Amino acid sequence: MKLLGKIGVLFVSIVVFAWLLVELEHWRRFGHFAPLGLHADVLVRKADYGIPGISNAYVARLTNFGIVPVRMTVCDFQSDDSSHGTLVGSRLEKWDSAGKVWRSVYRAGDASSCHPYPLGMVETHVVSRELWPGHSVSAGEGAYAAFDGLAIGDKVRFVILPGSGRAISTAAFSIDEHPTRVNQPRQSRLP
Repeated sequence: MKLLGKIGVLFVSIVVFAWLLVELEHWRRFGHFAPLGLHADVLVRKADYGIPGISNAYVARLTNFGIVPVRMTVCDFQSDDSSHGTLVGSRLEKWDSAGKVWRSVYRAGDASSCHPYPLGMVETHVVSRELWPGHSVSAGEGAYAAFDGLAIGDKVRFVILPGSGRAISTAAFSIDEHPTRVNQPRQSRLP
C-alpha cells in the first residue's frame, strides 16, 4: 500500500509540474496565465499580403487548457491547393469608446460563412468535433489592420465562437498600422 501511495504522489507531482511549465510558457508568450478550460489568444506574425503599409497578420487561436475534451462546431475545408484545414468561428470587435461597447467589425469561420469561394476554400463542411486538452484550433489569419473602419490606435479583440452559444474573447490589442497609398504617376495636363 505504501508503494501505491508513493506512485500516486509521484504522478500528481508530475502532472502539477507539467501544468506549471505550460502556464509559465503561456505567461512568457502572452503576458497572462491561461484559465482552466477554453482560452483564446491572438498571435501576431510578420506577413506580406501585398498591401503597402501592412506588415502584420493576426491569428486568433482557441486552446483547450482543460482536462477533458470539449465538443465544438468548426468549418472543415479543402483549399484550392488541395490542403485540408479547420477553422473555428470568430468575429473581430472594435471598442466604441463613445458607447462604451464592443461592436462587431468582421465575422468568419462559423456556419454562416463556411462556404466555398474562388481561390480559397473549394469544399467546406460544418462539423462537430472534439478539441482535446492541450490542442488548439485557429480562427484563421488576416491582415485585419487593412480593414475599412479600423485606424491606428483602435482597440480590437477577437471573439471565438465554438458553438452552443459560447463566446470566448481574446485580450484586447491596438491597431498599430494602416494601409498607405502607393505614389501614382501624375497625369500630364493637356494645354
